[in-house]
Formats: sequence, C-alpha cells, structure tokens
Amino acid sequence: MATNSLLDKLRDGSRAFRSARGGNVIGTFAVALIPIVGTVGAAVDYSRANSVRAHMQKAADVAALYAASGNYSSDADRIAAGVNAFNANYSAQFAAVSPQVTTDGGTVTVTAAAAVDTTMLKVVGFQTVSANVTAIAQFDPDHTACVLALQPTDDGISLDDEAAFSANCGLYANSKSYNALQASSSSQITASSSCVVGGYIRSTGSVLKPLPQTGCPALADPLASLPAPPEATDACAYNGYSVTSSATLSPGVYCGGLTIASGASVTFLPGTYVIRDGQLSIGSAARATGNNVLLHLTGQNASFAFGSESHIAFTAPTAGTYKGIVLFQSPNVTGTLTANTFSSESTSVLQGAVYTPNGDIVINCEGTVGASADYTVWVVKRLLVHWGTLRVTSNYGGSSTPLPDPVVAMVTIKAVLIR
Repeated sequence: MATNSLLDKLRDGSRAFRSARGGNVIGTFAVALIPIVGTVGAAVDYSRANSVRAHMQKAADVAALYAASGNYSSDADRIAAGVNAFNANYSAQFAAVSPQVTTDGGTVTVTAAAAVDTTMLKVVGFQTVSANVTAIAQFDPDHTACVLALQPTDDGISLDDEAAFSANCGLYANSKSYNALQASSSSQITASSSCVVGGYIRSTGSVLKPLPQTGCPALADPLASLPAPPEATDACAYNGYSVTSSATLSPGVYCGGLTIASGASVTFLPGTYVIRDGQLSIGSAARATGNNVLLHLTGQNASFAFGSESHIAFTAPTAGTYKGIVLFQSPNVTGTLTANTFSSESTSVLQGAVYTPNGDIVINCEGTVGASADYTVWVVKRLLVHWGTLRVTSNYGGSSTPLPDPVVAMVTIKAVLIR
C-alpha cells in the first residue's frame, strides 16, 4: 500500500474540514468523518494485514526448514514438501495464500504474498493491503547417513559385478583407507550424498552419483550404547529349532540357531527373538514375516542367511528401548559366521535399523533388497554388494515404524534459517 497516498488523502480531508464556512452542519460533520474514518481504518486494516503477515512468516519458516532438512529423491519432491508444510501451518483467516518454494544448491527459499481485503479503508479508496514474507533455509546433507559402515580400515563399502546401490539419503564410510568406498565392474552408486573419511576407487564403467566427498570426519556409532535385550541371558526356550512347512513362532531364546527350511512359511509374533549360538537361516523360496519384531543375534556363529527367492518382511518394534531396531547383531558375536547374507531374488523388507557393528552385510542376489520398506537405517561393519541391488528409502515421517532415538541426529539433514 502507498502510505504517502493514504496520508495525502487524510490531509486533504482535514483541509476540507478546516476550510468549511457555515452551511449544513451535517454536511460539515460528514466531511469531518473522512480523516477520522481514514485514521481508524488504517489502524484496523494494518492490524489485519500484520496478523496475516505474522501467520505467513511462521508458516514460511516451518516450510523452509522442513523442505531443507528432509531426505528427498529430487528437488521437485523437496519443493512439494515445502508447499505442503506451508499449507499445513497457514490458517487463511483474512487472505488465501499460494506459497512459492524454490531450491538452489544448498538453500530453500519460500516466498508468499497476500492481498488482504480492507474494511474501513474502502471509504478512502483502498481495497487491499499487501503482505509479503520470505524465509530462506540453508542445509548441508554431506554429513548425514542412512548407511554407515563402521570399519576403520580397508574397504568399508564395496560394490562389484554390476551391483547397484540406490538411496535417497546419505552413504558414509568411516574407513581411513584409500579404498574406503570402491565401485568396480560397472557397478552403480546413487545417493543424496556420499562421504568417506579416506578415499574412493571407481573403475571404468562404474557410476558414482554424486562423487564422494573425501576427508570427512568419522561418524560415531550412534548405537554403541545400545544394551543387549534382557532376554539375551534367559534360558533356552528352543534348541536347534527348525520349521519345515508352516508355523507361527513365539518370542523367546532360540539356542543353536533357527532354521526355516526351503519353501516353508513362518509368521513371527510380536516380540524379541534371541538367536543364540547359531544362525537364523531362511531357506530358498521360504517366507518369513513379522511386525513389531526385534531379531537379536548373539553368541558363537550368530548371524543370518536369507536364501534365494526367499521373501523376508520384518518391521521393528514401535515403542520401548528397541523402538525402531529390527535386527541387532551383538558386537560380541564370535566365530566364523559373522557375515550376514542376502541371497534372495525377492524383495526383502527390514523396516527399521539394522545394526551389525562387527558383522558384514553381504548382498549376492539378482533381485532388490529393501525396496518396499518405508525406511531402513544400516549401521554395519562393512557393506558388500556383490550382485543385485540394495535400495534404501528414508520415509521416516510417513512410517508407522519410528526411528530409533539414537540415530535421529545421524539421518537428519542439518538446516538453519538465514532469513
């Protein structure tokens, strides 16, 4: 609104009132009302406009931070998230608003403009008062991770034989070696960011998008203080248990491992499953599913092996100490079978955090692992993709499985309002 124009009109009205001589008293009084109405109207309508501006600014700030701090597959998704966040936080009390969200490198800008209809100022010719806001957030995705390889030396993350890794979140390797991350034999790594403490190797024909940032600081193991579940020391409930057809399993301590034979179909009831001194083995073409399940591997040769064409679908507990932890291999596991293998050609779902601080994750299949999970956070010793595809998603806010509290800082992109 042109303030000078409004003041000019008020002054003109005042002069007209002062210059009036005699005549109709009602007419003179009507002229006198013009500056009074204008002054009161300016206060009322400016107050309305300021209220709209304050609501818009709050919604814009929230939208900029929300769009900047999330893991998104594309700028279009980031922009859509910002628009949705603005609309969810703006209440159109006096004026409807359509926000504009743009991205440029590491910034998100949210602008919004409203034309607030006037009430009393219409008397002096002003139909609307404008309100405009801007919010800008900066973000840095490089030091976040949904996949963290803890190995401090040698290769922490390795792909070969046309293997693929695809994620809309960050990849991080703590290894100080020159080959902390290596991609060979036409393999492909696509992530929102890649960061390594040491260096990386990319052979001819391999693809890294983006190229890893080197010389990153090592990330601390966010789950290092995670205690073993109290059931880990309970007496054996089952010994050398094997399922050959269909079964429903109950939580408890499975000593000597748990075997689900090829072609079998098993449902895991909610709870904690301790696999002690043996392997969780799921055979080819077998099915194993369970919601609100924690799989805890501990003792001699405690690991998992998922066979070819097996269908795996587990979701983590939603509350308690192990909220968001779907698989927890004890750091004290001993023996030769500490590597955990996916040989499944079917989609496998491990929804939650997979924690194997002293065990490798080995993927060796023709299918895709993890494609249907809302999210998976991998904190592992090493990640080795020999064949097949590991797909990692990061729909944290939209999942019925909450993030484990200790990993929230690791996966969250840091964003700060700068305007």
